[in-house]
Amino acid sequence: MIVTVIVISLVIGFVVAAGVVGTQAQRLGRQRREPVWRLAEAAEFVSDLLPFDIAASLDADELEALLRQHLNQLQFGPAESAGVAAGDTDGTASDASTTITEDRSSAADLYRSVRRDGLEVTLEQVYAVVDAHLEYLRRIGALAAVSPDGG
Repeated sequence: MIVTVIVISLVIGFVVAAGVVGTQAQRLGRQRREPVWRLAEAAEFVSDLLPFDIAASLDADELEALLRQHLNQLQFGPAESAGVAAGDTDGTASDASTTITEDRSSAADLYRSVRRDGLEVTLEQVYAVVDAHLEYLRRIGALAAVSPDGG
């Protein structure tokens, strides 16, 4: 009799635990994954997309500095990003209140900013890195297409 009660309580405990785990797994499965920007991953992706002559002319430190500064510019805007230290990013690349456009003025702002910081790069290199970096951000889900009418 006591063995039967123990077996029944174990079965009931297992069924309850399986139900709770299944419910939580479904809930977590429906949640959107947050994109995470990783410098090494971004640098590798961007260097693979760059034209050969531009990739050959940039060393790894210059590319990483450009990527950090570009991410700071996207997060904080061109005016504020100049004062943000390179290591101050928190690893996320999404900001719901920011709309990213692919015009050349943001790349020109980035160029002026990195030149002011002493980085020896050309405007053509910055354009290529910005385009490749925006593609990386799209791939990780940090940027999404927005219709021109705001919807």
